[in-house]
Amino acid sequence: MVYLLKTICIPTLTTILEGDNLFWILSLLLVVLAVFFVLLPVLRHKNTTIQIGLTARNTANLIIFQERAKELEQDFKEGLLDQDQYNSLKAELERTLLTDVSDAADEPAANIHHNASMRSPAKLIPVVAVMLALPLSYFLYDLWGFRDDLAVAEIFERSRTAGDNPALIRDQIFELGAVVERDPKNGWALYFIARHLVTLGQMPEAALFFERAAQFIENPVDQAVVLGQYAQAKYIISEQQMTEEVSAIIAQAQRLNPNEPAILQLLGADAFINQDFQAAITYWQRLLNMGPDAEDAAFLQSVIDQAQQMLGGGVMMASPAADATANTTRIEVSLSIAPEVQLPGETRVFVSAQQPGAGGPPLAAKLLTIADLPAIITLSDADAVGPFNLSSAQQVAIVATVSLNGTADVQSGDYQVRSDTVELDSSTPPVRLQMMIRDLVP
Repeated sequence: MVYLLKTICIPTLTTILEGDNLFWILSLLLVVLAVFFVLLPVLRHKNTTIQIGLTARNTANLIIFQERAKELEQDFKEGLLDQDQYNSLKAELERTLLTDVSDAADEPAANIHHNASMRSPAKLIPVVAVMLALPLSYFLYDLWGFRDDLAVAEIFERSRTAGDNPALIRDQIFELGAVVERDPKNGWALYFIARHLVTLGQMPEAALFFERAAQFIENPVDQAVVLGQYAQAKYIISEQQMTEEVSAIIAQAQRLNPNEPAILQLLGADAFINQDFQAAITYWQRLLNMGPDAEDAAFLQSVIDQAQQMLGGGVMMASPAADATANTTRIEVSLSIAPEVQLPGETRVFVSAQQPGAGGPPLAAKLLTIADLPAIITLSDADAVGPFNLSSAQQVAIVATVSLNGTADVQSGDYQVRSDTVELDSSTPPVRLQMMIRDLVP
């Protein structure tokens, strides 16, 4: 018996109670409980109604009998009836009472009352509502619920234990594929499929899924993360060449988040491969300033040291907190927002240094939110988002934009302030500006 419990009953019960099975079992139990709570008062009300009806009829018959008996007795006392007449009429009255009571308790009559009671809207509506509750609930949940998002989150949690096991990774790709079949616009499912394909080394397929995921993930920061990894995949596919397509993806990601780590990693690696060691150091130092975990910080410091050696200076940075911009051009902007500009605190604010009359990405950029203002923002070569930095320019204009759609692309309805042209000279103290955002972009 114990053997059967261990080998058959317990494993079977465990299988039944896991995952979706447990959800369906609990749902069914809740529906049964709901039906019980609705039907019990209805049935009790039905029986009570029948009983009350019978009692009321019997009471009425008894009152009529008593009144009629008093009338007969009064007529007998007044001499209107003799003894035989009185006895005969009283006996007939008693028979009538007995007949009325028997008819009231007759089963067919009770059944008629019962059927009429059960067919009444007051009884049918609760019963029908309970019976429709289960299918209607699942239909609405499937229409508006987050079942697929929960499934993706659960698969992601399990992916942490999969490691580099190809079999487990493929199984999870199939599970995520099922989610995408139900919801082709589930950006996170597409993103995790792409991540798994990267692990399997299938870069062309991964790039396709990264591209699709970026179309359906709406949050600007999250979309920048996806675009960053999409750019990395395309860079690897192009044999580590900075093609126009890769550059376009990088620019798109930087408009969403100028400090997207995946983009900085890619730009630093590409600069190092092309022996632009100073640019590589700048990108990696920006990553280091973001405060990565100890392992990543140690790796970044090692590649920065290596780039320093390759640069020929042989000067090692003392620590991750070392000031990488001590001898470079800096601009300090005291930025505030006008009181009449009332927007949510999480609205994004882009601050950038742009070279007058020149296109392309800004020379330096930082991202913050309205909740951070007022603030003093320092722009330096460490904030470069492209191949050129502040030290490469003689003049810049500082632009601060409150972006309602969360991207660096200025659109109608945004708020913006632009400084006059600023002359740069790395030998002078930092340039200091005071700016207030108040102008509405037409």
